[in-house]
Amino acid sequence: MSAQEKYVYQARLHWIIFIWPIALALFGIWLSFEFPRLQQASLFVVGMGFLWFCLMLLTYRFSSLTIKKTQVILRKGILVRQTMDIPMSKIESIDIRQSIIGTLFSYGSLVITGTGGTQQWMTYVSKPLTCRRHIEQLMST
Repeated sequence: MSAQEKYVYQARLHWIIFIWPIALALFGIWLSFEFPRLQQASLFVVGMGFLWFCLMLLTYRFSSLTIKKTQVILRKGILVRQTMDIPMSKIESIDIRQSIIGTLFSYGSLVITGTGGTQQWMTYVSKPLTCRRHIEQLMST
């Protein structure tokens, strides 16, 4: 295979990561209308919500789970970039952790256990069951 080997499946983070920053910014806006005396505090809260949203946007942009025929690549982080390359032959199991909300909105944590018991986590993965299915299909071939 060439260095430009095509990927089988690429998963992104779920849009749910933007809920809390948006909620914080909306709370700040509500605070400014309900309590005009707290204008400075509400501006600070809105600013923090906006900053948090921008960080989540960068995290969303630079994080991914790429499944290729011979390996799984996990990429996460903004300033401190973490890239894990796991060969298919070294994967022992794939575990999915989902809350009730995660099941409803189709997101969860994917835990890949390699040989020797090492675990690699990827949280807030969109459609983790699809990821596991693709990995298991490639492991069985």
